[in-house]
Amino acid sequence: MQFGLALWQYVLLALAGVNALYVGLGGLVHWFYYVKNKHKAKRWKIQSDKFLSKKLDREAMLLGTLNMNIASAGFGVIAWGVFEHGWSRLYYDFDAYSWDYTLLSMFLCWLFIETFAFYLHAGGHIGWFYKHIHSVHHRYSAPTFWTISAMHPLEWVLHSSYIVLPAFIIPMHLGVYAMMVSLVFILGYWDHCGIKFVRIPLHGSNKFHDDHHKYFHVNFGFTCSLFDRIHDTVRRDGHHYNELSFNGGKGKVRKPEELGERAVGPLMEY
Repeated sequence: MQFGLALWQYVLLALAGVNALYVGLGGLVHWFYYVKNKHKAKRWKIQSDKFLSKKLDREAMLLGTLNMNIASAGFGVIAWGVFEHGWSRLYYDFDAYSWDYTLLSMFLCWLFIETFAFYLHAGGHIGWFYKHIHSVHHRYSAPTFWTISAMHPLEWVLHSSYIVLPAFIIPMHLGVYAMMVSLVFILGYWDHCGIKFVRIPLHGSNKFHDDHHKYFHVNFGFTCSLFDRIHDTVRRDGHHYNELSFNGGKGKVRKPEELGERAVGPLMEY
């Protein structure tokens, strides 16, 4: 599939689209909730008693916008290679593979993204990487729409890479891949907005990731809590979490005399 566009046109279209969504739509959402209805925070905000300072809010907007433009420029280059030069393993005719395989490729794409997202994220909470890289993202302990991409640029590039890679590894229909990428971005915004929304089947509540920002070393999953449940890193009631106590994402028992040293509290429901 070729559109006959030059490289600079792909990059320009990518930049325009991302800024329309991130700055345009994001700005409207931020204004409506965090400016116009700030005084009604108890009705709509997950952490209703906590807001970012004006300095951090401005920083998140600027850093997030910078990173979004870095990624969108890269996506523009990749789109040019995919559509004009056939770089990827994407295909355009559903008849090229069976419908069974189409569903399988959707699952494989999701699994690839979720696996890399979890382990890269959880690994980012360990030692040097957290201190020098990932802690930038955790300056925003009460996340807003801007904070989805407000992180160290190196980390942003790493997280962007596992969204791109499936197109070069897994034979997949363009529509399936576009749907998965859209899902990733929607859930990213959903989880970082700080606004109370309804639970999404299989994904759960956006309080799950909001608690990650609030309690730091817990709830690492992206689209779901699958790997958190496997590794026992879902937040537990009765456990204490803070930035200085990683403890494998398990926190520390708040009152061991009540639960016992080896006891664990019940999983929080999201």
